[in-house]
Amino acid sequence: MVDRVLNTLKAAHEGSVGVLLADGTEPGPVYYDVGSGAHMPSTTEWHAYDGRRGRPQAAVLRGS
Repeated sequence: MVDRVLNTLKAAHEGSVGVLLADGTEPGPVYYDVGSGAHMPSTTEWHAYDGRRGRPQAAVLRGS
């Protein structure tokens, strides 16, 4: 199912895959806690918005 959606988005848009939350807003980056240190890695990749570990849950995929 996800592959079909991604292929459709790819054919329609030459960008990247973004997400929208259930209220229609675009979430900010997801930060990963990797322990101690000053650097906190982050991402805006669609697969990070899975609702686990306090992350936002994506409602829909979209071209961005």
